[in-house]
Amino acid sequence: MFIIHFFTGSILGIISGIVLSLALLFVILSATTTALMATGGPEPCEPGGGELAINQANSDSFQRNWDEFHEAVDAGQAGAVTFTESEIASRAESWANEEDTPFEDLRVCIHDGAGEATGDLNVLGLTVSARIVGTLTLSGENPEASIDDISVGNVPGFMLRPVEFAIENAIEEGLTEIEIDHDYGLTLEEGKATVAVSP
Repeated sequence: MFIIHFFTGSILGIISGIVLSLALLFVILSATTTALMATGGPEPCEPGGGELAINQANSDSFQRNWDEFHEAVDAGQAGAVTFTESEIASRAESWANEEDTPFEDLRVCIHDGAGEATGDLNVLGLTVSARIVGTLTLSGENPEASIDDISVGNVPGFMLRPVEFAIENAIEEGLTEIEIDHDYGLTLEEGKATVAVSP
């Protein structure tokens, strides 16, 4: 979970926790499971709003729009801000580069009711492809993640539960470190995510 403000902090924090979980699993799990984690795996997610454009301009657009929205909300105004998949994925990519993380080919795809993140993680000299599908609740003291599906490498479902458990725990722990100042509503539609605050 990368902390830019709360919204980016939630999304990016989730991915950071995954890397730590996978590193631990590489050490703990058998050679067979480790080999399956490091081979093949999920394909990059399919964007809901057309082709992704991951670049600095979209990253800057995300940050500018979020800062303006956050400033208005802090001043007591209601409102909403909408981000495209390209803006979200570009901000995630910028963060990964700025922090020199082991993430590569990060993609964020938004569909009706759920978000999807895919990417490659370099862990202990191996490259692992991972995919997470779910959503966030952005109210209360901390964000809460609802994970619908996790895929890692070629690990089959019956062997994946320990991996899922570790990733879910890492996500939960990371989100407890992010405090929410307001009750945000999050709406996920094809190709875009809208964060809103009511009066």
